[in-house]
This record gives sequence, C-alpha cells and structure tokens, in this order.
Amino acid sequence: MRVTVSEAAAHCGYKSPTVIYRLHRDGRLRDYEAGREGRSQMLETNPPGRCSLRAHIAACVQLRHDSPLAQRERHRPSADPFSEMSDAELGAHCDRVMAGLDALPSPDWQAISCHGNTMLDCAAWSSPPWSAHQWATLAMVIALAQDAVADA
Repeated sequence: MRVTVSEAAAHCGYKSPTVIYRLHRDGRLRDYEAGREGRSQMLETNPPGRCSLRAHIAACVQLRHDSPLAQRERHRPSADPFSEMSDAELGAHCDRVMAGLDALPSPDWQAISCHGNTMLDCAAWSSPPWSAHQWATLAMVIALAQDAVADA
C-alpha cells in the first residue's frame, strides 16, 4: 500500500511525521520510496522482498519506553498473560504470590559469581565509587553470567 510520510507516521503510531522525515533525509527509507504524488513523497508499506515499513522503522530507531512501536509490542495479549484474567483470578494469583506459593526460584548467585569473576579483570578495579563505564560493564557481566548459568 502506498502512503504519504504523514500517513506512514500514523501507521507506525507516531503523532508527528518528524521521525519518518529524519529517516528519509538520512537515506534509511530508500528501499521504501514509491515516487511522488504532487509535493508528497510516497512510501510503500510492504514492498516485495523487504520487511514491512513499520518493522524497518522499528529497526532503525532506538525504542524507548514511550515509543509507539514499543507500546504496540508490549500490549499484545500474548505478551501480557494477566490481560485475560478476571478480577477474581488475578486476586487469587496475587494471593498465591504474596504467600510465596508462586515464588520464582532464587538465582544461583554462587554460579553467577563464578562466571562473572572469570569475565572481569578484578585487579583493574579499584574500590567504589566507580565510573559510569564501570557500572555499565558490571551490569553487562552480571547479565552475561546469568545467561550462562541459565543455559547450563
């Protein structure tokens, strides 16, 4: 389907076409250009051999918590198991969680620390306070170690 830049913005859930115009100006939408109608640049939403325009735009921009593209993903019924529950079922689920009956298993912090220590050069780290770069590195190492333990 051929749409204008403003229609493409609405199709992706944006209130303003600014993001689409920026991507077009940067040359990121060349494969989706479908000519001009008067002064309007036309874009193809589903060109043959390409992913959809919406998926391409989502891949080109950094998704933030308030992004309309992220909002649509988050509010799918399959992504939110509680959306299908009645109030009584949700209340019963909350009671089980609060009582500890549905508690998630505790992470194996011993195994995580072993994996993490092999990834870090502990001699290069001074005592806190640490820089933002060091905190980012630490967060990445913890995530990688948790993944390694979960995969094992």
